[in-house]
Amino acid sequence: MITNTDCTIFRIDDNGSYIAVGTYPCMWQEVKGYEVKKYGQENADKAAVYIPDITADVREEDYIIRGTVTAENFLPENALVITSVSVKDYGGELNHIQVGAR
Repeated sequence: MITNTDCTIFRIDDNGSYIAVGTYPCMWQEVKGYEVKKYGQENADKAAVYIPDITADVREEDYIIRGTVTAENFLPENALVITSVSVKDYGGELNHIQVGAR
């Protein structure tokens, strides 16, 4: 699988702190935008991220950010929240995890 960047996954631990779960090479496809609603403007950024490592520890409601980021430099407002995770275990070089984030 072709990758164009790395992504870092963060999770909130029991103490409310953000911990880095892992950094993985990935294919990051992002759409930046805003939606105008009756009550104001809302961020509509979303991304489809393909991680070729099917053993990656990725869960819904984790945070994902483009690039290699340490826990000391992590700001949740710069990250997207993972809304879907799908493991595609086709065999061979086509294995990957498909992540949807908003």
